[in-house]
Amino acid sequence: IIECNDLNVDIEYLIKKEPEKYIYTPIPKDYLSLVHCTVKCNKEGLISKTFSLYFDGQNENDRTFLLTARKHLKIDGHSEYFIGNDEKSLKNLNDENSIAKLKGINLTGTEYVFYNQNNQQSVAIIYNTHIFGSKEPRNITVLLYNVEKPIHPLKENETIIGEWRAGHATDLIEIKNKTPVYNKESKVYSLKLLENRVKQPSHKNFQLLITNGDREEDIIMQFGRIDDNNFALDYRYPLTAMQAFAIALSSFHNRFRT
Repeated sequence: IIECNDLNVDIEYLIKKEPEKYIYTPIPKDYLSLVHCTVKCNKEGLISKTFSLYFDGQNENDRTFLLTARKHLKIDGHSEYFIGNDEKSLKNLNDENSIAKLKGINLTGTEYVFYNQNNQQSVAIIYNTHIFGSKEPRNITVLLYNVEKPIHPLKENETIIGEWRAGHATDLIEIKNKTPVYNKESKVYSLKLLENRVKQPSHKNFQLLITNGDREEDIIMQFGRIDDNNFALDYRYPLTAMQAFAIALSSFHNRFRT
C-alpha cells in the first residue's frame, strides 16, 4: 500500500512519478477521493479490440499511461484479456508477454477471473444471467481478496467463484453494484454517477459499493461511457489500478447491450 501520513498527499504526483509501482498497489485507505482514469477502446477489425488505461491529469494532454489490454477469443469460445504495461507492444500482447490476465470461465461472458502478476486469482466478477432482450438492469458481484491479507492459494482446477459458492472463501470481500432506479416517465433505468464524469447513458455504466465499518455504503468504483470510444473509470481503496481495469474490461463482453 502506498504510504500516506498526510491525507492531502499529492496522489497525482505519486502516480506520475512511479506508474509501474502504482498499478499494483492500492492508494491509502484514508484517501477518500476517487482516482480519475480513462479507458480508451480501440476497435481493430470486426472482433478484435484493444484497450488502454490512462490516469487523468489536468487535461487530455496531461494523461499518464498506466495499462493496456488486448481481447483474445479462444478456440473454445471463451474470452480472455491479456494485460500489459507497455503501450508500444499493445498489438503484440499475448499469453507469454502479458503481466496479468482476465479469463472468462463460461461461454456467456457472465463470469470472469483475474490473474495478477504472480498468476494468482485476486478478483472475480459475476454478472447475473439475463433473458435475451430483457431491459432489466444487470446485477454485478465482485469478489476481492483483502489487500491486507495474503492471497489464499488455489489448486489448478479451482477458482475463486467455485470456492465462494461452496462457502469456503471466508477471506473474500463481496462487492455489489448500485441498482439503477426506474424512471416511470422516461421508462428507463438510470444511475446517478458522481462528478459529471460520465456523459452518455449505457448499459455498461455501473457503480460498485462496499459496506464500511459504520455499515454505510461507500462507492469504491464507477465506470461509464464518455463517448463512443472513451469510458470514465474512477476508483479508490481497496482496489488497485490493475484490478479496477480488469473489472472494467469484463463489462465489454457483448451481452447484446450497448
